[in-house]
Amino acid sequence: MANLAINGILEKMTGKDKDYRYMATSDLLNELSKDSFKADSDLEIKVSNTVLQQLDDAAGDVSGLAVKCLAPLVKKVSQDRVLDMTEKLCDRLLHGKDQHRDTASIALKTIVSEITATAVALRILESLTPQLIQGISSTGLSTEIKCECLDILCDVLHRFGNLMTHDHLLLLRSLLSQLSSNQASVRKKSISCIASLSSSLSDDLLAAATVEVVQLLKKKGTKPELTRTNIQMIGAFSRAVGYRFGPHLSETVPMLISYCVNASEVDEELREYSLQALESFLLRCPRDISVYCNEILDLTLEYLSYDPNFTDNMEEDTDNENLEDEEEDEESANEYSDDEDISWKVRRAAAKCLSAVIVSRPEMLSILYKEACISLWNF
Repeated sequence: MANLAINGILEKMTGKDKDYRYMATSDLLNELSKDSFKADSDLEIKVSNTVLQQLDDAAGDVSGLAVKCLAPLVKKVSQDRVLDMTEKLCDRLLHGKDQHRDTASIALKTIVSEITATAVALRILESLTPQLIQGISSTGLSTEIKCECLDILCDVLHRFGNLMTHDHLLLLRSLLSQLSSNQASVRKKSISCIASLSSSLSDDLLAAATVEVVQLLKKKGTKPELTRTNIQMIGAFSRAVGYRFGPHLSETVPMLISYCVNASEVDEELREYSLQALESFLLRCPRDISVYCNEILDLTLEYLSYDPNFTDNMEEDTDNENLEDEEEDEESANEYSDDEDISWKVRRAAAKCLSAVIVSRPEMLSILYKEACISLWNF
């Protein structure tokens, strides 16, 4: 009797009237949410196919309800059905029409977020990962598709990365290659993916990945935006793997300090990212970082008051000099405003890094106290 009711709902869901489709999809969502819902293999196929069809409905409210149907559906159907739906959605994402890509991406993320059974998660990993790698690595696909693939892969790795036992090297190579992408969005999402993957990497693969990023940082002539990306990647590694990053500090800490000190005045982000990475080292590897704490302390104290736009000229100017200054100010007013000043980000990063120094080495607090007293006395 219940199956007849479901079949009736499925028929209305494919009707021509938008309102009927909406109400029928809402009815199906209610049925799927009931604990008593059960379906045989034939009905599972019908329900799954109809919901996938509704994802492409021209009416946004109907397709939105269809997405909501996926959450209870994946818990009520067999593993084969879940796998079939994910493969079809992934195919739509990679090869489907542009207008259906966003819905397919949301639907895949919904399925991934609802899977709890280890057996299903393993099958999803085995099925989705190669397709997503293809989407990330393919030169013929748009930036939007790559970003969607990276988003979904990040979700998959975040939830099930600890279950992955193979394909680490292939996946790592594919993701590391994207750190050199011309698209900032691709580089940013690749960092998140690599960080999610790194916690499940072996020590050897983690070391190899770190060495590769460090070599890119040492390479002369690298574009500034790629240098910033690689520094962010170093920080993301340490945040993801914790104390396991300790053996790599001897190579990364001096390099980050050098980047921070030698960065140009217009490259505040490079200083900010370097300080953020050092903060991560201090919090995640407190024992291994101890030998560098004094040097990092001096660096953070210097950049706490960092302001490249501040000038302190107490000498009196002549009338001619005042006139020249006014003319220069008028010219510069058209080129620069306080809204463009992001040096505060450097000071904020320095303050957080200083706090991390104190957390890592509490005895440093007495040194700071003495420095503050001397500064106040001299002032």
